[in-house]
Amino acid sequence: MLIGFFKKPVECICYVVKFLDRIWLSESGDVDFLRTFIVEVDKNSPKSLKEVRILIPCKRLEDPECVNKTFSLPGKKYYFNSPEVFSTGEYKIIQEETNCNRFDSYGIINQDGIKNIKVFTSIDYSNYQVGDCSVIRLQLPEGLEKGQSTEMRVRFRITSVLNRITGGVFPNYNVEFPYFSRKYANEIDQLDTNMEIKVKPVLGLSSASFKGGFDVFVYLPSGFDGVSGFDDFFKKKPDFYTIDGKKGHKKREKYLWRLREFLKKKGLAEDTLVGCGQDWLISGTLTREYNQKEAIDLMSRLIPEKIETVNEKLNRNAWLSYVAIFMSIGTALYNLIYFLLNR
Repeated sequence: MLIGFFKKPVECICYVVKFLDRIWLSESGDVDFLRTFIVEVDKNSPKSLKEVRILIPCKRLEDPECVNKTFSLPGKKYYFNSPEVFSTGEYKIIQEETNCNRFDSYGIINQDGIKNIKVFTSIDYSNYQVGDCSVIRLQLPEGLEKGQSTEMRVRFRITSVLNRITGGVFPNYNVEFPYFSRKYANEIDQLDTNMEIKVKPVLGLSSASFKGGFDVFVYLPSGFDGVSGFDDFFKKKPDFYTIDGKKGHKKREKYLWRLREFLKKKGLAEDTLVGCGQDWLISGTLTREYNQKEAIDLMSRLIPEKIETVNEKLNRNAWLSYVAIFMSIGTALYNLIYFLLNR
């Protein structure tokens, strides 16, 4: 879920050269996001980059947090730093965090074909509302100079994303993740279209030079199957990892949506610059998985309730019948006495 990226100052020329959303759906309908992206300042930019803002189509975010410090964790402790996660097999720490006690401390990594990426570990971040949207504001501790790049990692939660569309014991749910939606024109204007940071879906199209990318992973909650509607997802496989980068106990289906593949299907060049207003929607329908034990437990609760309800109705109907009978007898006796007295 993303409307766009915005920068300060306006004179800075920069691009998002890599983007990765990891989205964990829960059975309650809440969604946890782990968003990682790399911004590169153009080598001809007249100004350095001071600030990045992310516009998100949701009025309220729960627990937004910058988690840049995870960059230095080994892959065994934080799976999303493992080389196997990246298409090029590259994730390497070039320089550990320097001056750990300073506000401008940073490390340097090579990742997925992009070299010498600064990772600031003390990003000043905040969250505020604009119209029907939320903004995450990330302020760099020092300007990012021309030719330099930086990685940022943020996590947040959005509640009640699953929409129930059918009833029954095993209902269907619809889920939607809009990207670059044109629906929020007023909110985009408030952040200023001149400040927008465009996104490069890929850097280099040949297999030898491929790097960067714009990918979305969706982790379905356990207990769901019958997925339909994710037509633009081209890859899925089981996965056990949680938002903390650790292996969990529950197996989930993980779906991958890749922007360059999507552009190709639309007849567009895979390296087309993208941004606000292009209106892409990742959506699908989930069906609750049939679970025999759950079904038996549910029926064992429902059947006594139904029987009790029926018994209540029968008892009430029987009582009403008795009252009607007594009233009929009483009326007959009254009529008989009245007849005998007036004969």
